[in-house]
Amino acid sequence: MALELIALATVRVSRGEIHRMGDTAFHRRVIGGISRGRWDGDRLAGDIVEPGGDWAIPSRDGTLMLLDVRQVIRTDDGALIYVSYQGRCDRGRGTYTVAPTFETDDERYAWLNGVQAIGQGRSDGDDIVYEMFEVR
Repeated sequence: MALELIALATVRVSRGEIHRMGDTAFHRRVIGGISRGRWDGDRLAGDIVEPGGDWAIPSRDGTLMLLDVRQVIRTDDGALIYVSYQGRCDRGRGTYTVAPTFETDDERYAWLNGVQAIGQGRSDGDDIVYEMFEVR
């Protein structure tokens, strides 16, 4: 079976405050806030609003990172959508590869509740810019 990728949005996420937890009892963790952001697509467009952030786990040598991102989108027409994605950052390649899922109670965006998305991003200064796709 072939996967079909449908363009969902270009996403720009601006980094906020960063907390480096060091070596905790379980593992190292870096918690980074999201100061602002935006999803821009034909079917999904809106601003990332607080709260949101990334509860990341860097590799021991710092070249890789497991991502655990949560954010809220307020669409241009007023809906609230919770987005959660896990993925990996490969600092050697400069890429962020993620797999978002969505939750909303707004009927206009109920189709998102069944969407598995994938995306890849790159750093652009203090921002990360992703191209996100719906997987069908």
